[in-house]
Amino acid sequence: MYQQQRQSLLFTLSAILTGATLLAGIGIYAVLKSAETPVAAPNQTITTSESDITEAPVETFVPPPANTSISPPEDTPVVPIQEQQNELGKNLGGVHWKGKDLRAMKLRYANLGGAILANANLSGVDLSGATLSGANLANANLSGVNLSSANLGGATLNNANLSNANLSRADLRGANLNDANLEGATLRGTLLEGARLNNTTMPKGVSFR
Repeated sequence: MYQQQRQSLLFTLSAILTGATLLAGIGIYAVLKSAETPVAAPNQTITTSESDITEAPVETFVPPPANTSISPPEDTPVVPIQEQQNELGKNLGGVHWKGKDLRAMKLRYANLGGAILANANLSGVDLSGATLSGANLANANLSGVNLSSANLGGATLNNANLSNANLSRADLRGANLNDANLEGATLRGTLLEGARLNNTTMPKGVSFR
């Protein structure tokens, strides 16, 4: 009887010890597992050493979308873009400059179609390639002016001073050159079809009469 009670007690103790051992083992395993993978607390960033990184770094830069301006670094000087003002090809069609002194003007390739330039002083001005069709240049001082390749079709140039002017390849078809002075002017390739040349002083050796 005593022997049976002893065996029953030993069996019970063995079962209790076995269960306790299992529980302890599970607890130890859980502690070790949590130590291997630290859990970040709220608002806490987990950092790892460079030796723990096993993957290649990944490019995380994303190019900005189109039409997005990127400010330069503070130490980079910002050079403002200056708009270049081209003095060639000015649009001055129909201007009223009667009797004006225009000798300081830069009028190369300018558009002066229909302009009122009667009695104006354009001596020595570069008007090469300019458009002066239909312009009124009566009594204007055009001595020494550069009108090469200019369009003067139908222009009024009566009594104008065109002495020593460069009229090479200029278009003077239908222009009024009555009483104009073209002494010493260059007429190489000049178009004069239909131009009025009554009492016009032409360069030496040139005559359209």
